Amino acid sequence: KEVLDGHCEVLFVYQNSNAVCGETLIHRYIGKDNNGFMPIAASITRDDFFITRIVGDFEDEVLYHFDGKGEVIETVSLGKKRMTYEQVLCANGTMLLNNSYLIEQYSFDTKEIKPFANKKNSDSCGDLTLWYTGEEIIVYDFGSNKEIWRESVKCKKSKDPAFSYYCCGILSPKQTKAMYQVNENEYVIVDLQSAAKVVITNDGWHPFFSPDDKYFSVGGKFYMSQTGEEIANPFPFEIQRGLGYSDTCEVKTNGNLIAIQQGTGHSPIEIWDYDNRKILASIDDWFVVRNTNFAFTKDSLILHTDYGAVSIYNCKKVM
Repeated sequence: KEVLDGHCEVLFVYQNSNAVCGETLIHRYIGKDNNGFMPIAASITRDDFFITRIVGDFEDEVLYHFDGKGEVIETVSLGKKRMTYEQVLCANGTMLLNNSYLIEQYSFDTKEIKPFANKKNSDSCGDLTLWYTGEEIIVYDFGSNKEIWRESVKCKKSKDPAFSYYCCGILSPKQTKAMYQVNENEYVIVDLQSAAKVVITNDGWHPFFSPDDKYFSVGGKFYMSQTGEEIANPFPFEIQRGLGYSDTCEVKTNGNLIAIQQGTGHSPIEIWDYDNRKILASIDDWFVVRNTNFAFTKDSLILHTDYGAVSIYNCKKVM
């Protein structure tokens, strides 16, 4: 059992130290909360990871630090009346937290949270982190403490009641490109070395890059990321057509591995070997009710589920 601010949570643990690729290493129940985003901060260069969870009726938000075996290293109280939508690890010993669309910086050394100017949304890949200030998109290298790219943009207001603004940005796995969307039906790919831009017209959703940065997909269509030329599907799996904004098409990469979930938030997560073009596992987690969030670490795939569990799946033997 674990006690947080007077609340006693009964925790269960299932462990399987002999798990092969795609099998469960551990399920650990930490308790349900009111945060449907189920944030995870993880990196493919390390095995430990971080999640946040709301306790009670927003009485506290707790940051959990897990090791690669699913053991809780530390818990930190972040304070009441908070909701972290997303969180990303940075290379300088800090983490960015998107707290109700205002990004904060958390220090692992001091355990302090400070405002990170007027930032709105963020993404990270390796040493690079991308964020939007409301006026500019910035890509920064926290490892070398150097700004990589900056662009003045203004997000266009949406006519779709499902969301307010076109405001989306991601970094490519090998950190050579960034993609952003601030206008309807328009995706812009930026080469981070030359600053050259390619504009792709597409009215679909759910953009992602291939593990080698060569290809880009959005709305079930496929493009050369350097030129924007539309091409046949270069991936070993099919992408469902017609997926809307509220549908699921989540893609995460780690080296030659791709984890993809399509359709709904409780659909199985497939792990594919991009180089050998074969499926390695299909994960149908016991503790996903309607939605889950997932991310790669160095040797595993982490799931933070809406049931209130953290699951770790082995990916080490194929990397």
